[in-house]
Amino acid sequence: MASGNDGTGGRARIVDLLWGGPPRASRGPRPKLSLDRIVRTAIGIADIEGLDAVSMQRVAKELGYTTMSLYRHVPAKEQLVLVMVDTAVGRAPEVGRIEGWREQLEAVARALLATYQRRPWVLEAHSPGPPVGPGGLSWLEAFLGPLTRAGLDPGEAISAVTFLDGALRGLGRLGADMNRTRGRAGVSAVQAARDYADTLRGVVTDDAFPMLAGLVRDGLFDPPPGAVEEGAEEGVDMGTEVEFGLQRLLDGIHVHTRRRAAGLPPR
Repeated sequence: MASGNDGTGGRARIVDLLWGGPPRASRGPRPKLSLDRIVRTAIGIADIEGLDAVSMQRVAKELGYTTMSLYRHVPAKEQLVLVMVDTAVGRAPEVGRIEGWREQLEAVARALLATYQRRPWVLEAHSPGPPVGPGGLSWLEAFLGPLTRAGLDPGEAISAVTFLDGALRGLGRLGADMNRTRGRAGVSAVQAARDYADTLRGVVTDDAFPMLAGLVRDGLFDPPPGAVEEGAEEGVDMGTEVEFGLQRLLDGIHVHTRRRAAGLPPR
């Protein structure tokens, strides 16, 4: 969700890039090469090969232009990545027709996680600060609406968004890292879980890790019964972890706002 100023091209330049640049003269033909083409070509490379594969030279080659041609539209790769991320996350879903602040927040959080899962390279990009682009700001707006309707004051709502986006990014990155590791090893999610459980059984003892030892014996780390053995491309989505954390956060917001409405001190 984050997009901002990296200090290289300046905040004004970044804002111009994220919002389509300064107005062009109305006369004369529009140039064939545009920032939009550059960004979407770069996103296409990242979607297939990852963010590390994106360079000004590579994008120029894909477009059939010289590298110097790209610099007329974007000053450096760092700024290109900022616009790529804001474009790739897109606009937040419209949840106004969903009743209840809690249900609205759930819908936005799940949609953002799905975006991170669909384009995990977004999570590898440097986040220079709060969002200033149309994509990032739309997600911020989508989170703030339900949170303020829940009864949080503006400062609390901003803190809640920061925490929630950080959790979604962290879990999304963890899932992407696990999937990348499994892909390289050529093993499925079920086999990876089975291997991990076997590893724990070999190193976890009651003396050193009494809590873990009990969980290992209970089969908590084993694949669930009847789990389907998929190929290595089958991904871990961290959905269970996200749902548990999200519901507990919403429970806490509900209790917090109810206590304040009743005149009780916060916990």
